Amino acid sequence: MPRLRDRLPPPNSIVVFEAVARHLSFTAAARELRVSQAAVSRQVQILEAHFGLALFQRLHRRVEPTPQGAALAKAVSAGLENIAGAADEVRRQHQAEQASDITVSSSVTFASYWLMSRIAKFRAQFPEVDIRLVASAKTASLGSADIDLAVRYGRGDWSGVNADFMFGNEVLPVCAPRYLEDHGALNDVADLGRTQLLHLAHYDRNWVTWETWLRAFGVERADRPDQPKGLLFDNYMLLIHAAVRGEGVALCGGRLAEDLIARGELVRPIREWLPSELSFYLLSSADRQLRPDAARFRIWLLDEARAA
Repeated sequence: MPRLRDRLPPPNSIVVFEAVARHLSFTAAARELRVSQAAVSRQVQILEAHFGLALFQRLHRRVEPTPQGAALAKAVSAGLENIAGAADEVRRQHQAEQASDITVSSSVTFASYWLMSRIAKFRAQFPEVDIRLVASAKTASLGSADIDLAVRYGRGDWSGVNADFMFGNEVLPVCAPRYLEDHGALNDVADLGRTQLLHLAHYDRNWVTWETWLRAFGVERADRPDQPKGLLFDNYMLLIHAAVRGEGVALCGGRLAEDLIARGELVRPIREWLPSELSFYLLSSADRQLRPDAARFRIWLLDEARAA
C-alpha cells in the first residue's frame, strides 16, 4: 500500500494553491504569503504538473478554478482548517499546562470565612502561583475548562466529579463577647429563649433553622411578649456580621466560625452543637486531569482541611 507521503501533492504547493483559490488572485495570494507573484505562479505550476492538468483558468486580472481545481480547493481548505484547529488546541493545552494559576470555585461564605486565610498561607509558600476565586455554588461550573477545583457542601454523591472529603460540619450558636456582657451569660439551650436570635429570612434545604436546632434539644420557643423578636437577614454573611457586631445570637457552621472564634470576634455562649448530615468536599472534574499546580494545591488544601 502506498505511503501517505507518496499519495500527497507537494506540501508547499498545496498551501500556495489554497491561498490562490481563496483570493482568486496570484497577486493577493503572494501578498498574504509574503512572497513574489512569480513564486506563487511557480508553485501552482508544480502542482498542475503533479496532476497533469490545469487547476485554474487564467483570466484578465484574476483566476478561476477549473472543476478539478474547485474540488481540490474544497478538500484542501477543509484539511488545512482541521490541521490549524488541532494545532490551536495543542498550543492551548500546552499553555494551560504551563500556566501558574489556579481557579477555585466556592460559595462566597466559605471563601470569606475559611478559604481566604488558607489561600494566603499557600501563596506565602508558593508566590509564583496565582489563585483566582470564583463565587459559585453550582457543581456544573466544573464543566468549564476555567475551573480547576470546587468546594461544595453536600453528601459527596455528585456525578461526573472526583469528590474528596474535607471535613464535616457542626451547627452551633455564636455571638459576640459583648452581647453576653450586655445581656448576661447563658447556661444552657433553654436560656436561648431570652436572647435575640438572628435568622436567615430565605434559606436553602441545607440550612438548619433555629426552630429545627432548638427542637433537636427539646426546646420549643414560645412566642411570648417578653421575649426579644428575632432579626431576619437575607444572606449568611450579613447574619454573621450582625452577630460580630453584637446584635444577637446566630447559628453558624463550626468550620466557618472557627477563625472568628480564634480571633475572639465570636464566642460560643453554650457548648451544645448539632451535627450536620452534610459535609464539605473538594471537587475536581472526572474528565480532565489536573494541571501540576492545581494538583499540588489540591493536596495542600486537603492537608489543611484534615489538620483543621
